[in-house]
Amino acid sequence: MGRSYQCEVLAVFVIVAVVAQLVAAQPPLADDSIGRDKAVRQSLLRAGKNVATKPKWGFFGTIFNLILEQINDTKSAYNQVSDLVNNQFVDDNAVSSMPDSPTNGTTETPKITRSEFLRILDRNLKGLARLRNLEWREARKDSWANAQGYWNEIFAGKKSRRRR
Repeated sequence: MGRSYQCEVLAVFVIVAVVAQLVAAQPPLADDSIGRDKAVRQSLLRAGKNVATKPKWGFFGTIFNLILEQINDTKSAYNQVSDLVNNQFVDDNAVSSMPDSPTNGTTETPKITRSEFLRILDRNLKGLARLRNLEWREARKDSWANAQGYWNEIFAGKKSRRRR
């Protein structure tokens, strides 16, 4: 009995020690956490380092910020693409001068006018429309023959059922 009593006392002592540590280990108070953050931020600022703080927006603030960033990225991409496209054309009434001999061995890229580009684009679109119409006529012509061939292939070997 002495041995089991010692084991029970030891078990109770271990349980009390563990529970006491869990009770004593409470999270720090908000004032302590804020004070530590403020001290760290001030020491970094004195050292000449910029401290970036992450704003706490919450769920809806995060969604709103995500949408706002997407809109800004889209605007930026659109402006960059527009600038690239606009820089590839010259004005219709611009006088083209003979380029000087390049000193570094490169030549300026040739540019076309907007009206010339639209003329080329119109010609290509008309060609694509003709090709689409040709393919559509061929598909309509072949579709009836294909449907008849599939029908015969599927149902040709089957006998019709008659009810008695």
